[in-house]
Amino acid sequence: MSEKEQWYDNKELHAQITSLSGQIRDLGHEMRETRTMIKQYNGLREKIEVVEDKVEKIEALTEGKKTFAEAIRLWGGWLFALITLVILLIDKF
Repeated sequence: MSEKEQWYDNKELHAQITSLSGQIRDLGHEMRETRTMIKQYNGLREKIEVVEDKVEKIEALTEGKKTFAEAIRLWGGWLFALITLVILLIDKF
């Protein structure tokens, strides 16, 4: 094949360029859709993190209340006995 011979004629080149530009346009559209989906995912991820933080705070608060109630249950009798003893000692003197 000599250098003067063309591999493709102008009509074939035009068809290939048109096809390529269509593919590039489609690719650009797909990239925009992908960016939109990524933004939506990031937004959802941020919301999930906020909800996780709230759940952790609620769990910690519930655990604190449970611990406090258990402490009252365990030490309440001793406290009542101490107060009763003090009152009885005051009345005796």
